[in-house]
Amino acid sequence: MNRILWNVRGDDIDEIVLHNATVHIEQMGNRCWWIGITLPDGGYWAGNFTTRKSRMRFTQQEMWGFDWDHDRSHDDPPKEQT
Repeated sequence: MNRILWNVRGDDIDEIVLHNATVHIEQMGNRCWWIGITLPDGGYWAGNFTTRKSRMRFTQQEMWGFDWDHDRSHDDPPKEQT
């Protein structure tokens, strides 16, 4: 199962799991890494991992023909209501 696991915070990727994909990762600068993923059927997904003030963020750039399965088993647990 190809899947991307997002943390509940919504800005962070917990993990990406892919099978039979071509992955291109490139350092764009001291604080930015670009990732592009192509599936055998032509599906494509790309984005940037950036750091600012010691915090890494991910910004999705493009996606077409790419369906992620969602698995909440790795998401951050919900915050308790007080």
